[in-house]
Amino acid sequence: MDIKQMIYFKTIVEEGTISRAAKTLHMAQPPLSMQLKQLEEELGVTLIKRGHRKIELTQAGKVLYKRSLQMISLNEMTFHEIQDMQNEVLRIGITSSNSNILPSCLAQNQNLAHVSFRIYEGSTYEIIDLLMTHHIDLGIVRTPFDQSQLHCQAFLKDPMVAVGIPELLHSNMTHMSDYQNKPLIIHQRYLSLITDYCLNLHFHPYIKITCDDSRTSLQWAQAGLGIAIVPQNILTFYPDSKLNHVILEDEVLKTDLTLITRPHEVLNASLQTLIELFANQQKG
Repeated sequence: MDIKQMIYFKTIVEEGTISRAAKTLHMAQPPLSMQLKQLEEELGVTLIKRGHRKIELTQAGKVLYKRSLQMISLNEMTFHEIQDMQNEVLRIGITSSNSNILPSCLAQNQNLAHVSFRIYEGSTYEIIDLLMTHHIDLGIVRTPFDQSQLHCQAFLKDPMVAVGIPELLHSNMTHMSDYQNKPLIIHQRYLSLITDYCLNLHFHPYIKITCDDSRTSLQWAQAGLGIAIVPQNILTFYPDSKLNHVILEDEVLKTDLTLITRPHEVLNASLQTLIELFANQQKG
């Protein structure tokens, strides 16, 4: 059993039929069917139940599919790591709403001009998973998140801002207490933070829309459907003169942009230099 057979099997499972898998793999169906048969004979088990229009995995097939995903991922990661030994590459994970932070930081410093970067984007929790599975060397995420299993270094405190059309949002609405009965658009990650804070202020917030991306919040706000409550940094992606924005002065709602690494791990010189750049940005 080799990695190519695992890729064949994974593709068959994910495409649902051998014929569709063959098209995806750019090969004829008979050779692919033969590869599946040889794999079953080598393992001495039946992987796919015959007689079904769409493939149905046996218990052994389910186990092999799960292991195939792991081994293909490990194979790809090993390949990239060996390639990276030829040229120094830093693997950085960053949340999409903060993706402007890294280039703006590097543009001001030439100490890492010799380094290449592989950037991974995802949610805070996806970035943490990538870090803990050694797919990245450094994560750039935003609080709140569970910091107990990570080495964390906050480098920039970012207030929340309210963003909305002039008919809904006025410049004197500088505190969350000014938003009673206002239709709010909230990123799911900040829902409990904002809701709990409003309850402490003795009112139930009117949550009109929840979503999974702050950029989506701004699009809904632009349509006039509510007031988006988002981190201030996100505004750099959507400069829009038609929308008002007001910085909220509530300290509780401020979030920290945070560097995360694996605890007790010795960092190489380039990674330490990058972390120092962020620390200096905080001082500035």
